[in-house]
Amino acid sequence: MGSEREIAASIRDKFVRKDDQLPPSSQCRRCIFRVPHMLRRHNEKAFMPKVVSIGPFHHGNTQLQAMENIKLLYLEHLVLGTGFDILESLVKAIQSIEWECRHCYEDPVVDQIRFNEFIEMMVIDGHFILEFLCRYLEKRKRIRVLDTDDQVFKTSWMPRKIVADLLLLENQLPWCVIDCLYNVMISTGLDRFCTVASLVAVPFSEYRMFKMGNQISPARTYKHLLDFFRAELVGSCRTEWRAPLCADCCKSCEEALVWKPIPSVTELLDFEVSFFPAPDQDEVSILDVKFEDGKMKIPKIFIDENTESLFRNLIALEHCDPSMGTQVTSYAAILGCLVKSPADALHLKQKYILHIGSSVHEDPAISFLHSLRNDTSFHGPLYLELCRDVNTFQSEPFRRYKATLRRDYNLKDPTTFLTVVYGIAFSLFLGILQTIFAILSYFK
Repeated sequence: MGSEREIAASIRDKFVRKDDQLPPSSQCRRCIFRVPHMLRRHNEKAFMPKVVSIGPFHHGNTQLQAMENIKLLYLEHLVLGTGFDILESLVKAIQSIEWECRHCYEDPVVDQIRFNEFIEMMVIDGHFILEFLCRYLEKRKRIRVLDTDDQVFKTSWMPRKIVADLLLLENQLPWCVIDCLYNVMISTGLDRFCTVASLVAVPFSEYRMFKMGNQISPARTYKHLLDFFRAELVGSCRTEWRAPLCADCCKSCEEALVWKPIPSVTELLDFEVSFFPAPDQDEVSILDVKFEDGKMKIPKIFIDENTESLFRNLIALEHCDPSMGTQVTSYAAILGCLVKSPADALHLKQKYILHIGSSVHEDPAISFLHSLRNDTSFHGPLYLELCRDVNTFQSEPFRRYKATLRRDYNLKDPTTFLTVVYGIAFSLFLGILQTIFAILSYFK
């Protein structure tokens, strides 16, 4: 039996973690996370790579082994073209940032990976990403004819699958790895076309929600590819929210900060809310949902086989990284409020707001939109003003009365509408007659 002091010392020793030995500049750099079970339980496959593993979390997955051979072929092609020295230069560059790279991963299992194995992984995976991006650009711009034996670009589906895998939270490399390798390759005289950020943006622009604009700055630093996608998505959003100046002292202002969900599309239609697609302009972000004078403008929503995975990983990133905002989560919450049934989705489709790809079944797509807000306990301030305006609009007594009539008596049906109108007119007529007879009987 140990003394109180020994037990207390044993507990204290548990406080000491390897993170405490990090230099101050390396603290709080965790940016690549395992997706929590709470978020992944609804669709485990949305977080799993289908074609290629990047980084340590899915390294060694036997189902992805074929792509490991292609990674080595890409690297061998580089060495054969420029010499063995470039491989040594790449290794040396990653060795200089190994400590920083290792501690970008939150999983303690990464700390157990041997030094040489970790360096090899960073070099092979990082070079594969760069070579894939360069070949993607070359194919799109037809700068040169790609090798006919390139197993990746031989098919039309594999590049799309790889791009989707590069946007999984658990399938990331630190941005500094990609940037460092790219700088080494440029310094050795390899002909490259643009900055890393602009290169990365090329395949990501295949996603209709991604806006590749002038805001991409070579001086800006990112954490990884998924962070880059999110940063450009959020950066193109023009929706602003201004908190009341007296929020700290005024109870009514505090109430204005509380998230209040809005009704669904079909419910809002009963309140005479109209829906319109936002102008299809390059500078319009999918996050720019607007409501004014009973009109809601929603940027077009395109759903394909990769949309759910992308949204769930962006939400997971915002959930896991405290330094992130909650813009994408807020957008998902708005969609979850608006689309609760097939009727909601149908109206948005009829208004050319919602577009569901031919490769996606409609019912799962609708369920996905509604379920995006599940298990998210925060929504952020982005749409608080919109929600307040919508709820104020539909809470006006006269509108609520008309909405009740529409809902309870199905006034959208012409026959029912005429029946109700005739009923009201007949009731008024009887009321007038009753009043007249009452007056006549009084004077008699």
